[in-house]
Amino acid sequence: MDSNVDYRKLAREELARRKLIHFAEILMHNFEVTEFHSVYYRILDLFISGDIKKLMITVPPQHGKSQGSTRFLPAKMHGINPDLKISIASYSATLAKSFNRDIQRLIDTKEFSALYPETQINSKRVVNVDGYLRNSEGYEIIGKQGSLKAVGRGGSLTGNTVDVMIMDDLYKDFAEANSPVIREAAWNWYTTVVKTRLHNDSQELIVFTRWHEDDIIGRLESQGLVKEIKCWADLEDLDGRWAKFNFEAIKESLRTDIDNRDMDDVLYPSKHDLESLEEKRELDPINFGSLYQGDPQP
Repeated sequence: MDSNVDYRKLAREELARRKLIHFAEILMHNFEVTEFHSVYYRILDLFISGDIKKLMITVPPQHGKSQGSTRFLPAKMHGINPDLKISIASYSATLAKSFNRDIQRLIDTKEFSALYPETQINSKRVVNVDGYLRNSEGYEIIGKQGSLKAVGRGGSLTGNTVDVMIMDDLYKDFAEANSPVIREAAWNWYTTVVKTRLHNDSQELIVFTRWHEDDIIGRLESQGLVKEIKCWADLEDLDGRWAKFNFEAIKESLRTDIDNRDMDDVLYPSKHDLESLEEKRELDPINFGSLYQGDPQP
């Protein structure tokens, strides 16, 4: 055995190539792994592998949903396949661009380069002499076909083939979600812009904190296009439907092999304990049901 080789480091890197959660641990040194995050990242791994092509996850605020789905996941997917064309959308172009910048920072790290040396982006935030783009709206991977484009809800994807579409919080707040005009505009943008850029092998990911029963998730459910996943075995017969996972801040549903918490156990106790969550519920029970329990009511 070569004494100059750091075998522990090599083992950590190999785990990071296999699993998103170990990828996150290498790139974010203070990353906290709870039981919820272990399950959440396992679900995202199924999306990365293509075992789930259409995935929707509803998670309460400040539980790390975007960190996994809209920062680590696209970076890792570009590490695995630098030819992928990924698009990220959120309720505003400003937020979508912030995700793009965070992904660029991950790809710039020496830890990422050690894992995926073939995935490189322009070191300068301009178009370089070889024509590879890197700016606030996206980037292109040097020597490959892959790219990332970040847009706000309603933004243009014209001319962009999309292999992976990630939609993270398409509604800003209560006022937007309760506006019939904005909900209709969001739905029309999804059906006439997003869907027209997808192909047979494209993947879609929706990760939301829900505000209203008639959001995009609600409309897809009303058309019978969604299957709520209660246990891992439910993934075996999706038949082209969306796989939907809902994580309640306070456990109120039956235990499953996905979420085996006891009744009234909280999802992320070190950040949001039962006392603080119950205080929020007492102040506004209707919106608490939507935001924290994934159960929007009229």
